[in-house]
Formats: sequence, C-alpha cells, structure tokens
Amino acid sequence: MPPFVYAIIAALIVHYFLAIFTIYLLLKDMGVVKAVIPWNLVVLLLPIAGPLSYLIYRSIKQKK
Repeated sequence: MPPFVYAIIAALIVHYFLAIFTIYLLLKDMGVVKAVIPWNLVVLLLPIAGPLSYLIYRSIKQKK
C-alpha cells in the first residue's frame, strides 16, 4: 500500500479517539441542549481540526 494510505488511516484513528473525548467534554460542559448540535457536527465532520477547535474554544472560555 502507498504511504499516504497509512497516513490517512492513522489520522482517522486519532480523529476517532479525539472526537469521542471531545464530545464527552462537550456534553459534560453544556449538557444535552440544542446548542450542542453545531459543535457535534464540527467535531465529527472535520477530522482532527474539529475536536481541536472545540478544545481551544473551551480553554479560552475557561480562562475568562
């Protein structure tokens, strides 16, 4: 198999665990409300960038 296939597989595996962790934190922070839906879509549909964007948003929000 070409090396880029291994890179894609590795990125998707990292995204899977990162997304589960991020959605757990999201539900813990906000509970089950309609405001969670856009964040869920961002976390699940943008590999690696989606979960990282919520984690950065969460860290900035907690500092205030």
